[in-house]
Amino acid sequence: DGTDPASQAVDRLTAEHGTLFVIAAGNSGPGSQSVASPGAASAALTVGAVDKMDVLASFSSRGPRRGDFAIKPDITAPGVSIVAARAAGTSRGTPVDEHYTSLSGTSMAAPHVAGAAALLAQRQPDWDAGELKPALITTAAPGDYTVYQQGGGRVDVDRAFTQPAVLATPAP
Repeated sequence: DGTDPASQAVDRLTAEHGTLFVIAAGNSGPGSQSVASPGAASAALTVGAVDKMDVLASFSSRGPRRGDFAIKPDITAPGVSIVAARAAGTSRGTPVDEHYTSLSGTSMAAPHVAGAAALLAQRQPDWDAGELKPALITTAAPGDYTVYQQGGGRVDVDRAFTQPAVLATPAP
C-alpha cells in the first residue's frame, strides 16, 4: 500500500533529491491490487509489462494500489521474451546462446522506461522526477486496458520528445 519501508524510502529519496526511481510492478498478475513494493511508492514510476503487440502480459501486476486505490502501475513497456545478456554458466530464462537469454517479467520492462527517462532527462536537464514522471506517463501510447492495468499506456519515447508534455502532478 506504499507504507512499507522500501516504498517510504523511495518517496523520501525522491523528495530529498528529485531522483526518479523506475521500478518494476511485479509479476503477480492478473489479479488486481497486486503491485509489489517498492513499486507501490507514490513517487515511483512503476512499470507493467506488455508483449511486442502491446498485449498486457498475464503476469504483469495490476492496480489499484491497496488502501487508497491510487493508480499503479504508471506505465508499461515491452517485457515479454526480451533477449538480454546473461552471466557465464547461468541458465536463467531460455538461453539463446552462450551470452544471451530470453526472459519475461516487469523487471525486463523497467529498463526500457529507465532508458526513456534518461534520454528525456538528457534533453531536459533542468527537469527532476516531478517533471520526468508525468511527461513519460502523459505521452505514453494508451492500449485497450484500464488505467489500473496499464497506467498511461506503453512508453513512447518519440512522443515524449515531440508532443508537449502535461506536467501536472499525477494522482497518488
